[in-house]
Amino acid sequence: MPQSQRSLRVLQVIAPHRYSGAERIAVTLADGLRRRGHEVVFACNGQPEFLDALRERGLPCESSGVYGKLNPLPLARLVRLARRFRADVIHTHLSSAAWLGGLAGNAVGVPVLAHVHALNTRTWYGRADMLAACSQGVKAHLISQGLAPDRIQVIYNGIDMSRLERLRPLADVRRDMSITDGQPVVGVAAHLTPKKGQRYFVEAAALLSEKRPDLLCYLLGEGELQQELADLARNLGIGDRVHLMGYRPDAVDLMQAMDIVLLPSVAKEGLGLCLVEASALGKPVIGSDAPGINEVIEPGRTGLLVPPGNARALADAMDHLLADRDLCRRMGQAGRERVAAMFNLERMVCETEQLYYRIIDEKAARKRR
Repeated sequence: MPQSQRSLRVLQVIAPHRYSGAERIAVTLADGLRRRGHEVVFACNGQPEFLDALRERGLPCESSGVYGKLNPLPLARLVRLARRFRADVIHTHLSSAAWLGGLAGNAVGVPVLAHVHALNTRTWYGRADMLAACSQGVKAHLISQGLAPDRIQVIYNGIDMSRLERLRPLADVRRDMSITDGQPVVGVAAHLTPKKGQRYFVEAAALLSEKRPDLLCYLLGEGELQQELADLARNLGIGDRVHLMGYRPDAVDLMQAMDIVLLPSVAKEGLGLCLVEASALGKPVIGSDAPGINEVIEPGRTGLLVPPGNARALADAMDHLLADRDLCRRMGQAGRERVAAMFNLERMVCETEQLYYRIIDEKAARKRR
């Protein structure tokens, strides 16, 4: 049977931290592969939200014990699992899994595809046969470290649009967030670290405080800057309008209530999945003009790009969109169409499937030589 028609046994290896960007993509991809007739098993640790997501979709999981890159104990377990499952391919997500999953694949002679979801160091991907980068920005970052371009294929993250139809009713979300009718709402959904640039979002909101005293700002995510950002908002006199919501597994539900979704990163992004999800919801988006983010936003059509670390530019962009509801509607519609064309689940699954067949064929050919 030709490889392109063959059902595969795919071992997905991941060491999830939270059920956030890379983890959501891994689960969505696995669900799509299974619907195309492939058998998928996860090897992962016991992170609760991630396991809940697997159970919800009926995706099997084996304990891998993968915690940390230099812990050798999970390697033997991954080797045994790959042999028992008779894996045709090992697909890793995140750097710890890439290193240990790559070593396991090399030990049993199974081809390895390493999915690179962020601007990672090449060291941990040296054992993979092929790399799948989530953006051109990630691919360029890997090439700059000396990796061969022909070993890296860009596969954009895909959104399961059908799941957006099963979100909580908007009226319920707005009530839970204490948002009144007509009140402008903007927000950022990202880990609270300096590179995500949330401080510039808070500063931009303060710049708009006199002109837009009813503006509500939401920060979805947890991290080292939580207290610092709360203090900054209070010191700028907008502590009552900036709401730090912490980690929210229902972040996409909450984004429904936002007029604009932002990602003000001051560093390159892997892609900016929250912007893809916001666009899929029909929201106009604002992001820093940096690799990864500028692959999601089509400036002037689906949203706006601003210089990284520029609170004034961020405030002006927010004010411009909030003043023109018709423009927001048009951008939201264009963004949804862009997601359907470029960041859809079927495209991600098909491109990944074809990459599996490629590395399986290439490894088989090397063995014959």
